[in-house]
Amino acid sequence: MLSITRATVLDADAAAIKAQIEQFARRMPQAAKGMAIIIDSDLDADLGAMIATMRSAGMQPLGVSDGVLAEQARKLGLAVVSKDSGKAAPAAAAPAEPAKPAPAPAPAAVAARKPARIVADPIRSGQQVYADGGDLIVLTSVSPGAEVIADGCVHVYGKLSGRAIAGARGDESARVFCRKLEAELIAIAGIYAVADQIKDGPRGQAAQAYLENGLLKIEAHKV
Repeated sequence: MLSITRATVLDADAAAIKAQIEQFARRMPQAAKGMAIIIDSDLDADLGAMIATMRSAGMQPLGVSDGVLAEQARKLGLAVVSKDSGKAAPAAAAPAEPAKPAPAPAPAAVAARKPARIVADPIRSGQQVYADGGDLIVLTSVSPGAEVIADGCVHVYGKLSGRAIAGARGDESARVFCRKLEAELIAIAGIYAVADQIKDGPRGQAAQAYLENGLLKIEAHKV
């Protein structure tokens, strides 16, 4: 299964979109490179310019959600998919939310935390779960090719085999915790490490990741 990120357009200004994509690619180049993307928008944006910027950043836009950008997409030879396509099923303990992309860190002060989002079901390959404004707690496991993202901390009470992104809006105090570390990528506030970089760390063990003096630390963690 292909892991696809759903990028939601919140501002139709082409310059703002370009700046956001380029900032994300600079902060997380390994995550951006080859990232397969479906664009979701209720705003009439310049799709051609957006696609060009994504491709120049190494991303791979595949199509758009059915809506205002559909006509532009067809002219550009891109797929048009259902708005519900690829979204993770809502957890029993959390309100239904669409999957969201990992937003580029914002320079503004970190907002007050919202209640944690709790997910009781395993996160399957190709799924993406995002905790907006708070922590994300996964009571089971995160499969390879899945992505868990939180503006606060990420807690995985099982095996973490996919990608975990904490402090997605720039909170450098955020952390990633897991009971068994097999991650493809871990990132905090835009500072990241991929599997090859953490292969000598606590793989297969309970672990935590945090920032110290701007450096990403990944170490064994007693649970």
